[in-house]
Amino acid sequence: MTLRRLYAMCSALTVLCAAVLCRVYWICTDTAYAASAGGQSLSETELPRSRGNFYDRDGRQLTGTEPRWYALCIPGDSSYATLFPYVSFEEQTQLYEKRNSMTPFLVEVSTDLSANGVYTYTGAQRYLPNPIARHLIGYLNGEGVGVSSLELAYEDVLAQAGDTRTVTCTTTAQGSLMTGTQPELQATDGTSQGVQLTLDANLQRACEGIAAQSMERGCILVMDVQTGEILASVSMPEFDPDDLVKSIEADDTSLINRPLSAFSAGSVFKVVLAVAAYQAGYSWFTYDCTGSVEVGDQVFRCAEGRAHGTVNLRGALEQSCNCYFIELGRLLGGERILRTAQALGFGQATAVAPGLKSAEGNLPQASAVADTDGGQLAMLSFGQGALTVTPLQITAMMNTIADGGVWKAPSFVRGVVDAETMGVVQPMETADDQPVCDEATAAVLRSMLTSVVEEGIGRQAAPEAGQAGGKTGTAQTGQFDEEGEELLNYWFSGFWPAEEPRYTVTVLQDTTLEPVTSSAAIFARVVDAIAVLEGQNTAETAENLSVTG
Repeated sequence: MTLRRLYAMCSALTVLCAAVLCRVYWICTDTAYAASAGGQSLSETELPRSRGNFYDRDGRQLTGTEPRWYALCIPGDSSYATLFPYVSFEEQTQLYEKRNSMTPFLVEVSTDLSANGVYTYTGAQRYLPNPIARHLIGYLNGEGVGVSSLELAYEDVLAQAGDTRTVTCTTTAQGSLMTGTQPELQATDGTSQGVQLTLDANLQRACEGIAAQSMERGCILVMDVQTGEILASVSMPEFDPDDLVKSIEADDTSLINRPLSAFSAGSVFKVVLAVAAYQAGYSWFTYDCTGSVEVGDQVFRCAEGRAHGTVNLRGALEQSCNCYFIELGRLLGGERILRTAQALGFGQATAVAPGLKSAEGNLPQASAVADTDGGQLAMLSFGQGALTVTPLQITAMMNTIADGGVWKAPSFVRGVVDAETMGVVQPMETADDQPVCDEATAAVLRSMLTSVVEEGIGRQAAPEAGQAGGKTGTAQTGQFDEEGEELLNYWFSGFWPAEEPRYTVTVLQDTTLEPVTSSAAIFARVVDAIAVLEGQNTAETAENLSVTG
């Protein structure tokens, strides 16, 4: 009986062993199980990708990269202790938290540690070398992702530019490298694409230097008359893209991109009424200015209550006579003024990049300015009231006069480019050109605006390098300082050279009691800087620029 049981037990064990052996053999020959087992022993870690760059109109880099090193930390080896002195405080915390990790991971280190026996890989981090055009380009978050302006608008393009590089390790169950293996670096090509802007890097730097020396808050815009391309875009105060907290805590409006923001316009808007007057056949209109005019139950005055006497359109522009333009506005009517303003781009946003637009500004409702005896129409006629405009809109308006009556959409971006060839692979689309007035009208208005600089209140805008034309503007803001004095916006927008304009320049100093340097004088400095860069000025002008910035 005992022997029979022993035979039965042996037989059962033999069958079980045979089953186990067959199962093991089947598993070993099954490719799916083999792939699964192999996958469980592989660890992949991706290195940060290099970000695409921005370029100016001539292909010069506006952004750059600086080297970074990433060390591979492998569980079970001595890398923890070796890496600790070479990582930042944040990375030290990461090292501590991952001290029991079961897979290799990358940590940024301050130098190449290959000589120390640590697997180290090179990388790159985007930065702004001698930063320019900060407000237009924008900034990145701590993860290197675009979160403002063009960095955000072109995030998908810029993030895909660099190669995808992955470190693959064959590891044991404890996460250490399998004996006889080493980490493998695998790379997949990126797009090598960047974004080309219309900016001229040299002119941008010159304008930023002028702004830094001449204004606390404001902006400068320079447009190419024939193309509508923005050659320089400056906003003050500037900010540090690597220390945004400082600007936030200061609450100094430095994060506002002023060229794209809306402000009260003031007398620079009178150019719109001048265009409307010619279109309506009222260029003959004259008015006897006594220094004030009563509309309804309100009294409006010229600056300092100054009486200008009998003035025509040219004289009214030269002296920026409020009373003349109020009466001209009543003659034209609110609907015609608004229609002309819309044709010149006011009340509508400008597309800067995909998903990025300027402010629309505000044109009053037609019903609000329908009454020719109403205060709203009177205020609109000299650029006040509910009206707000962007410096970009003012630049496009003045550029229309400079370019023979054709409105051109301002553009900041030429398109996405191949970084190696600088060939445009995805052009930025802009609105079509729109005729606003005929060339003869534009020529007469250019002559009048040249008189503003030569004979009128814009004399400070006269550059050393030839004649220029333009219009001043001072706007009430409804904002007051601690002493109860109203802060004002100070404008000058004009073109140069007066005879055959190639550049339109707008200067705004906003929410200021009284600027140290007038916007007209800043305009003149910008024009002289352009002349220096073009090589068309005298040595004396160049010497003066080196002093004034």
